[in-house]
Amino acid sequence: MNEIKTHNNIEIAPGCLACYTQGRLTFYWYQITKDTTLEQIEQALDVGEIHKRAKTSYACGGDEVHIQDNDFCGGEYMSAKELFGYVQLLKLIPDFDYVRAFKEVYLMQDEFDYPQGNHAVEVSSMFKEYAESVQVFDSIYDLENYLDDNFMEYAEMHNTPEIIFSFINWKDAREWLLNDYEKVDMGSRIFLWRKI
Repeated sequence: MNEIKTHNNIEIAPGCLACYTQGRLTFYWYQITKDTTLEQIEQALDVGEIHKRAKTSYACGGDEVHIQDNDFCGGEYMSAKELFGYVQLLKLIPDFDYVRAFKEVYLMQDEFDYPQGNHAVEVSSMFKEYAESVQVFDSIYDLENYLDDNFMEYAEMHNTPEIIFSFINWKDAREWLLNDYEKVDMGSRIFLWRKI
């Protein structure tokens, strides 16, 4: 049996914006896990810390930071509170691959609401609905069995005579059902949820 690899972290590359505008890349890779605190993220986004970790002199005099890269389709100017919001998402989902699947479909920051501008971050109702409904399958075989069962339930609800089942093109039936769903292949898993 294949072991399913999950990603229990996200990675960001905080960088010095002044160095970037002067044509130098000064950044380092930082991992955020479910145990990361807001204070640790704030420290990671400190321009002095960036220069220290990137092993470059702090000659640029800059004080602004941006995210030069990340592995989850996040924004370039995410704040420490926004980044900490991703840690909070793990209260609703088992691992960060669920976030990656969500962000494959929805716009940046749809997972959050900002009730007080950029200073407060709350999990959005859209992400909560996703977290409650998303299903994960380890293989296409498992997904097809789920869709077949779903179609059978639909047919039974509409009193479809049993003789009709021998004429069903199951591939087409699955495709028809998938019109109501979002589906994302993420590594060796398939994420499926009803369109929001």
